Parts: sequence; structure tokens; C-alpha cells
Amino acid sequence: MSSNKSTRAPGDISAEAEIWLDNVRSPDDGNTAEIPVIEQRKQAYEMARPASKKALRDHAVTISESEIDAIPCMVINPPERREARTLLYLFGGGFTLGSPFEGLTISAALAAKTSARVIAPAYRLAPEYPFPAALDDISAVAHEVFDSPTSACVAGESAGANLALALMHRLSRTGLAMPHAAALLSPPSDLKERGESFLAARDPSFNPSRADQIESAYIGNNDRTNPEISPIYGKFDVNFPPCLITTGTRDIFLSSAVRLARVMRKAGAPVDLRVWEGMWHVFEYYSEIPEADASLTEVAEFLGQHF
Repeated sequence: MSSNKSTRAPGDISAEAEIWLDNVRSPDDGNTAEIPVIEQRKQAYEMARPASKKALRDHAVTISESEIDAIPCMVINPPERREARTLLYLFGGGFTLGSPFEGLTISAALAAKTSARVIAPAYRLAPEYPFPAALDDISAVAHEVFDSPTSACVAGESAGANLALALMHRLSRTGLAMPHAAALLSPPSDLKERGESFLAARDPSFNPSRADQIESAYIGNNDRTNPEISPIYGKFDVNFPPCLITTGTRDIFLSSAVRLARVMRKAGAPVDLRVWEGMWHVFEYYSEIPEADASLTEVAEFLGQHF
């Protein structure tokens, strides 16, 4: 069990976050690299089950299964829906783990807070389906969602935020309909140059030694500067959809988020970067801490301005 009290000033984060940090396992505890990916997925799903079920109750959303262009999707409807609003939500998990169900702690909250129908594609995962399988699946769903008469935005966390950015680059390049705005939670925007925050390894929720294995399973021998892999190398301009980026001072991808925002601003693309004191990678996932709800409320307000 790790303790982080000696590395932070008292009172700079909520008491609930203090408790979480004092009880979280060290990201170096255990060697998950030796566990087959199928077993890792089962373990992750079981760990997420209580929080996902709680999110369904807390936000009073209903879920159903659907297919969009042959891609299985979870559809999340809030208790009071604005018919004109649709949010495409992309779950995270390092391109190898995760599912729409495991993303409900965030997607259900955003559905309730924005009054939007949320569509969460169950995109294919590596290593069975490496790049560009996940992006191809998401693109197929996006074509239908963004071409519809409703107002649509996109949001994603971690690998899902990477895919959201990659999706927008692909849509822009091919001249297809774009989302009105994007919310990017802890985006790993550069899978080639990770930055100082990755080297510092202060994130209590992420094991940096696993990054190469995870990313290699997805990327393979492809060029890591391909904008559909590392979106920071793509084209940004004033016509790029407005983006809200959230991260934390402990986030292993803080440098990635900061560099992305700088690149976007320099190109004239509309971007708002919000860095949360003391927070870690996708802290919004942990509904027991007030910072998670506060950040998701800000995300919902941002999306609400652009639907």
C-alpha cells in the first residue's frame, strides 16, 4: 500500500481524494504483463462492475444495445433527454482493455448532466485487432451519428480521447461531417514522445512500465507520428472543433495534454486546458471523489454550449 502524504501539501485536494491516494495500490504492485490479455479483461470488467452499476442507479439512466453500421454499441439515455443532443463516447483501456459498460461511471454521468443520448461503440481491441481496427469501427459509427440531424459532440477518456482526436483528423481529411465539439479526458496525444510527466511517473493509477507493451500491441510496426496514432502531429486550424482537455498534476499524460493544447493554440484551434491539482490519470472515473463530479460538470457545461 502506498502513501503520498509526504509528497503533497495538506488541504490541496479533497479529503476523499486524500483517502483514495492513501489506499491505492502502487502502480508497480504485481506484474500484469504476465497475465493473458483475455484474463486481464475479465479482471478489469469484474473490478468495474460495482462502480458501473452504481453509476446506473445514481444517474437514473437506461441502457440498451444497438448496432450502427454493424458495430455493437451501448445506447445510454438520461432520465430527461433533449432529443436534439447526441454524444459519441469512447471508452479507454490502453487500446487493449475496456468496454462501454466499464465506461459508465463517466458516460452515464455525462448523459445525465448534458441530457444527451450517449452512444458508446464497443470497438475492437488489440492485440487481436491492432491499428486501425478501433478507429475504423469508431469512424463507421461516427459517420451515422454526425450525419444525423441531431447536434452531436464526442468525448473520450485516455485511449478513447486519443481515438476521438484521431477520428476528427480522419473526418477532416476525408471531408466528412465533424462533431460540434470534443471533450478529451487525459488524452495520450503523442505515442512517440511522452514527455516529462511520463518520466516522472508520479501517477498512482498507471504503471509506466506497461505502456510500451500496451501501445506496441495496438500500433505494431506503424509510424508513431501518424496523426491517426499520435494526433498531436495532425493538422489543426481555426476550423477544428472546440476541444476541452482535462488532466491533473499527477496524470502520467499531463505533458501530452499540455503539449497538445499548445500545438492547438499555435494553430488557432479553439482549446481549453484544465489542469486539476493533485489529480491523476482519468480521475473523473472515481465517483467517490468530489473533483470527479466537479470536472464532469464542467465537461457537461462545455458540451452543452456546443450541441
